[in-house]
Amino acid sequence: MCGLRTLWIHSHFPSDAMDLEQELKKVAGLYAGQGFQVVVRPGPEDLPAFAKDFKVEILGKRAAEGVLVAVKRNREQMAADGNMPRYAELTSAQPGWRFDFVILEAERPGAREARGAQELSGEDINRALVEARQMVGMEFIRPAVITAWAAVESAMRMRLRAVGEEAGWGTMPRTMMNELYSSGVLSRDEFLQLERLHQVRNQIVHGFASPASDVEAVQFLTSLAQRLVDESRPVKQPA
Repeated sequence: MCGLRTLWIHSHFPSDAMDLEQELKKVAGLYAGQGFQVVVRPGPEDLPAFAKDFKVEILGKRAAEGVLVAVKRNREQMAADGNMPRYAELTSAQPGWRFDFVILEAERPGAREARGAQELSGEDINRALVEARQMVGMEFIRPAVITAWAAVESAMRMRLRAVGEEAGWGTMPRTMMNELYSSGVLSRDEFLQLERLHQVRNQIVHGFASPASDVEAVQFLTSLAQRLVDESRPVKQPA
């Protein structure tokens, strides 16, 4: 039971017309159907001791099991909530408890158009890392940051899929960072460094001035991507 999950429960309404309270009732009904005693918008008096300060939409209890559920309209809203990594980390550490992310809004049109795009293999990611290092050698630091970041995104999806999580086109980088941090794959320092470099990446690709990128940033990204790829490979059993 312990751990965390990201669930898609699509609303039939666009986000500007969505009745969030009605959608919450639907989500609560799904958990009730699994045998949970459900509280919608639980207060401190409803929550377990470790989660008294949590702001979550649903609490479910079933025998010795419990689930805390954050319900958001879309991935962007989920990623913007800086409390999510802490909530998930603390909950996953409690015996019998898990933390679920529920996202209501369907994929954006751009994501549907790109469905079928092929994921990079581990070898493809390694080639991208070589290219990023070559760019550094030629002092093309900004392009190297973009290439290395693309490799990190692909490696994060690969790492999440290796443990049974869904990750593909449309999975926001911040969502993947949150999940990898809350599960212990990323350290706090790595998470904070990725947050900073995600902002740098966005500034570069959207044509804005950005803080000076340096060789150390590219080295961090390439090293992290390589580690995530290595950790995603199946463990070979002894003969």
